[in-house]
Amino acid sequence: MSDERFLELVPLAALGALDGEERAAFEAALAASPALQRELAAYEELIGRIGAEALPVPPSSVVRERLLRATRPAPSASAAPRPAPAPRHAPAPSVPAPRSWLLPALGAAALLLLSVGLGVVQSRRLTAELQAALADAREAREALQRAQAEASALSEALAREVAFRDLVSLPETRVASLAGLAAAPQARARIVWHAGRSEGVLVATGLAPAPAGKAYELWIIAKAAPVPAGVFHVDAQGRAVFRLPAGLQYADVKTFAITIEPEAGTQAPSGPMVLAGAVS
Repeated sequence: MSDERFLELVPLAALGALDGEERAAFEAALAASPALQRELAAYEELIGRIGAEALPVPPSSVVRERLLRATRPAPSASAAPRPAPAPRHAPAPSVPAPRSWLLPALGAAALLLLSVGLGVVQSRRLTAELQAALADAREAREALQRAQAEASALSEALAREVAFRDLVSLPETRVASLAGLAAAPQARARIVWHAGRSEGVLVATGLAPAPAGKAYELWIIAKAAPVPAGVFHVDAQGRAVFRLPAGLQYADVKTFAITIEPEAGTQAPSGPMVLAGAVS
């Protein structure tokens, strides 16, 4: 080898990177060349100070290439060739490669957030639909209750009208007319009764609804004190068809009267009299 070739091998020798025939030839030349010994000593000192110096001394391009070839690990068959590193005095910025698990993890997180969001939206929609269904059910129940109340009222009214017609059709039935007094001058009423069957029906018109907690009470006046004959209310038009309680005694009746009393009724008249009529 030429002296220039041995000088190129000095950095590799200082690093201990020579082997085989190159190492044997370099060691033989080193023993016979003081200049080569001085060059090797200088590189060994330089290598010993690597890391302590602020700026390393870059080698020549030839030496650098030799160093790279000697220190680079042999690539595997499946590995792609890597680019040569940038010079030490101008290192390229390091950009970390994306981790293989990062994108799938981010995708899974996005899908999870999306599914949670869709679940919240669906839950709110189902809640709104349930509330609407409950409101519809309440309205239907209230409508059914109103219909049942109306049907019950109509049934009672029909029963009273049938009872009234039946009483009117009997030969022994009697009728008394009641006129409005000062408390209800527009009021009128009739009582149809059958003494033998102890049945009676009151039909009244022109009465105002009774005050809160009050009701109209019918009285049968005979020889003794007035006898209570039932409590009733009027509708919004001031009308009432009231079937008197069974078992009342009509044999000696002289007068029928109506007063305003507590809603539960009383055993003796205490409120204002609104209607009265004598039995002829």
